[in-house]
Amino acid sequence: MTDSNDRILPQHYILELYERYLALQNACIKVKAAVHSSGDDMLVYVPTYSSDKVDQRSEAAREAALKSITQLFHLREDEYLAEAGVLCASPKTVATIEQLNKAKDAFKEAVAEIRQYQTKTDIAVAKIDKLISDEMEDKGRREGAIKDAMATAGIQSLNLKRCYAKIRIMPEHLDVFSWTWATTHSRSKKVTMVEAEALARSLKDDRKRDVAIDILSQCPRDEVFLRKLKLPNQLRANYAYKEHDILTRKSCPVSGIVIAQQANLPRMLWRENPEVSGIKVKKLDRLSTIEHEVFISSLRLYRYVR
Repeated sequence: MTDSNDRILPQHYILELYERYLALQNACIKVKAAVHSSGDDMLVYVPTYSSDKVDQRSEAAREAALKSITQLFHLREDEYLAEAGVLCASPKTVATIEQLNKAKDAFKEAVAEIRQYQTKTDIAVAKIDKLISDEMEDKGRREGAIKDAMATAGIQSLNLKRCYAKIRIMPEHLDVFSWTWATTHSRSKKVTMVEAEALARSLKDDRKRDVAIDILSQCPRDEVFLRKLKLPNQLRANYAYKEHDILTRKSCPVSGIVIAQQANLPRMLWRENPEVSGIKVKKLDRLSTIEHEVFISSLRLYRYVR
């Protein structure tokens, strides 16, 4: 058991976290002021705000885009957050958004320092425990020292993912911007037999747990598996911008509102998430060293081709 003294987070960590939060909040206020001062001179497009094309470019859509950029806390059930969009911005607004991104980095560093302190003092954290809880990381998990520090600082309702997510600023002279979806988005990691058995024992369903343990008992002790965790479809963008009259094409993952450093919108094409639209993206078959069929579905374990 970890000594109780190890669980006490030094006060300077909490103070630093709170000061970084205040700087982050202040940066959000400056972004809001800069966007409002620009008025309707800077166009906006939020395809998920409404099915009406006029509404998608309205002042209400601009406010929705601004909320998406500056939202730091968990949403209420009745709140809306724009999933995607393009907000045109003046050089002054771009500068304030760059400062917001720096404030996000600084806040993330403060959280990382607390995590490092916790790792050094909590020797009970084991590799297998981390493996079992990996899925929770993607949901913005906060445990131990992080949870205590945020509660002490009075900011426990902060959404850490929102605080970390930097606002993407597109290159100048953006000419084309289209959204697409990566439907094979997943995370994989190798799992030893010992780790697989620990995962099996962690299953809450008695039948699934017994079946998984029985299947693993029939495998060689030195066998290594691959654990695949399916992640939600990832929103991406294909875009092109002009530089010295040369059109450059690129692609990147995107999330929420992106910033166009210009007054007018580029040519755009929005595509709905295939999970919502029902339109499936055709995939090409490719060779793999992993068996196609899942070996233990409750653990999402796959065997290597033998």
